[in-house]
Amino acid sequence: MNIEFFDIKFQEGQNAALINKKDENGIKEYTFKLTWTKENAKNNDEFVFEWNLPLTGIMYGWQPKCRTAHYIDPDWCGPVSHMISNGSPVHSYYDGQGVNKCTMALSEAKMLTRIRNGIVEENGNLQFKVSMGTQQFTNKYETEITIRLDMREIPTYEALKAVSQWWESLGITPTYVPAAAKEPCYSFWYSFHQGVNEKNVEEECKRAKDLGFDVCIVDDGWQTSDNGRGYAYCGDWEPCPEKFPDMAAHVKRVHDIGMKYILWYSVPFVGRFSKSYDIFKDMFLRQNHRANEFVLDPRYKEVRDYLIEKYKKALTEWDLDGFKLDFIDSWWDSDENAPYNEKMDIPSLQDAVDVFMTSVITSLREIKPDILIEFRQSYIGPHMRRFGNMFRVGDCPCDYIENRMCSLDLRMLMGNSAVHSDMLMWHKDESAEKDALQIIGILFAVMQYSARLDSLNDRTKKMSKFWLNFMKEKKDLLLEGDLRAYDMHLNYTWAESVKGNESIAVVYAEDKIIRPETRKTAYIVNGTTSDRVVCELTGSYNIEILNCCGEKVGEQGLVNAQNEIVSINIPVGGLAVLK
Repeated sequence: MNIEFFDIKFQEGQNAALINKKDENGIKEYTFKLTWTKENAKNNDEFVFEWNLPLTGIMYGWQPKCRTAHYIDPDWCGPVSHMISNGSPVHSYYDGQGVNKCTMALSEAKMLTRIRNGIVEENGNLQFKVSMGTQQFTNKYETEITIRLDMREIPTYEALKAVSQWWESLGITPTYVPAAAKEPCYSFWYSFHQGVNEKNVEEECKRAKDLGFDVCIVDDGWQTSDNGRGYAYCGDWEPCPEKFPDMAAHVKRVHDIGMKYILWYSVPFVGRFSKSYDIFKDMFLRQNHRANEFVLDPRYKEVRDYLIEKYKKALTEWDLDGFKLDFIDSWWDSDENAPYNEKMDIPSLQDAVDVFMTSVITSLREIKPDILIEFRQSYIGPHMRRFGNMFRVGDCPCDYIENRMCSLDLRMLMGNSAVHSDMLMWHKDESAEKDALQIIGILFAVMQYSARLDSLNDRTKKMSKFWLNFMKEKKDLLLEGDLRAYDMHLNYTWAESVKGNESIAVVYAEDKIIRPETRKTAYIVNGTTSDRVVCELTGSYNIEILNCCGEKVGEQGLVNAQNEIVSINIPVGGLAVLK
């Protein structure tokens, strides 16, 4: 597939000049210098890049916001927006074997770009379209943008990893990732929602520590006595005195249990019933869709300073270990946003988010260098890796597929940053085997767990403890190994990771024949509802079978195989150890 021609559209006063072109080993890079006038910026005139590929060999599409849908839209569908606080400008197209055909990425990952790729009905081509407005570049009338096209026929997961490395090579350097960022976390969201208080947090932390957790995340509810969900009482960020009369003493008691403490903040939200509402009512970006919820506008210095001081005060006075900074993706370009006025010191929303988040991570790391910062889908772009070191799958309670899909998707883009699952939860009467499948689904991510520990039956508790300990013991293999995820278009049928003398393969689709790369010790994990896994193996192995609780339930003796299909009887939620 050959790409040589870009159709570039722009208005009078604008210009787009190709200043550099690279074509090496199947990767094409086109760098354009864009210039425009004040009048263009006032009108928000766009630059539009279009090009086509014949739709030959391409069967599926992937982009960071697609979640579990991997279809290719027609060209008349709406665009996908990417900016610093939302999305990540990379789209990939591949065949039925997961082989990359074209992965496109943009160097401009901070300002708003809109990507609309789709099938042209008239000729069957895949049309690519990238547009970028000029108004957001305040007091600036030129910029450069590189369009990178990876045409190599390599596994799509490798092409996506290469994009992440390319962004780093452009100077978009991720922040430091402390070791604790890759330790499993107990979260209080699904288990307690807004019903947290110092007593139940401390009691649950004791149970969590006994199970094997060393980090806790206290979510929404610590700042309000209202338990009706929503954010009508957010914005003051003071502990609710009925729930947490002495936050510093409470955090110390959790530390004495042996757990690190991360606290939730809905960064941009101010509720109608907070004291902050009257202070900032003229500094809102917009009203959110809930009637009593408003979004602060970071283009005001007063807003940025207020939030940063709140975080610094909490960190120093309460000795927190980290922050769960939520809803940053609410800072996105919308027709409902307030217009610029002269009281704002930063006209551009994207620039304001950049300045604010830079100040947040700089200020907090000056106080505590190993600070933990959790972000959530969909603010997952390369610039957000400059500020956060924990990236969590978006909310998908009890969703086996979504949690698996998104954790593997994020692993491909996040480099060394810690990728966390959405919090695991289940009904108290569900079987331990089915609950184990949720854990197995996110085995290549950092576990966040949010089942009520005081209601776990003994078997589910034993299962949870086994898999938690397994993930901690095999952390390097699971999180730092060479990860390969297969059949993206089928929600990933299996995945494997290899490091040193160990390998681990996890199968998610019943009767799928997997071809794991086995090492001196290999683990094969059954993430299906069948009691067997089918593998193509080469070599001689002694096979030990464990159930979902880690109990030995059988062995298969010495297996000699030479590219042979071997059926291994592994219980649901269990694993085989091959040596």
